[in-house]
Amino acid sequence: MIESIESPFKRPAKKGAMCLILDRSLDPDLLGQLFGKDEQLPPTCIPLFTNTPYTELQPAGPFIVMYPENQTAAPYISTLLEQTDAGCVAWLSNPALLDQGVEHWRSLLTVRTDEEPLQMMRFFDPRWLEPLLLSLPKTEQAQFVGPFSGLAWRNEIGWRYYAKAPQSHVAAVQPPAWLYLSPERQVSIEQSRLKVIATRFAADYHEVLPTDGSVEFVHRQLLAGLDFGYGLIA
Repeated sequence: MIESIESPFKRPAKKGAMCLILDRSLDPDLLGQLFGKDEQLPPTCIPLFTNTPYTELQPAGPFIVMYPENQTAAPYISTLLEQTDAGCVAWLSNPALLDQGVEHWRSLLTVRTDEEPLQMMRFFDPRWLEPLLLSLPKTEQAQFVGPFSGLAWRNEIGWRYYAKAPQSHVAAVQPPAWLYLSPERQVSIEQSRLKVIATRFAADYHEVLPTDGSVEFVHRQLLAGLDFGYGLIA
């Protein structure tokens, strides 16, 4: 189940080690901000694209960052994620699982589609995390989360949170491209993305929308617009 939460930097949604994916392409000074502080315990920072087919893109690519508690860079990270689509937050119940978490996230960088047998996917883009999760059955949702206990991201609705079921065991790391995005699943992802946007529009324009079912009303209009070829937000 996906729910709205307060900022994970103000009131963590889950106990455990906070891990983040932060995309340097959204802020070239990312590493300077993370390591330029007078930290007694510097963050663990791992290039996500290393040892993948996308190694050459790493100079402007994402990093996996695991922070000890009470870090002075938290305001910077919070602002970065609230003002840009720079990544997401996850939690590990045991910091010793970090290596497994890194390999798991690397396995999600490549997906299979009918158009391309191997295709890169920015799975950590907060605009698409919710639609992607909603397109997966429960078993694949647990596989997608992997060794992490929960995920948080900020989209048009605000901060959102998905918790893996407590009974879910830590799944073995899947091989790269284990996730298959069928044409039907891609349609589902696109429609769910419109549902997120509809939720925001319904809140922004509530004064001129029907009192009941405003989100569904806006969603229908967006789907109709998509049928006519309107796929971008002005």
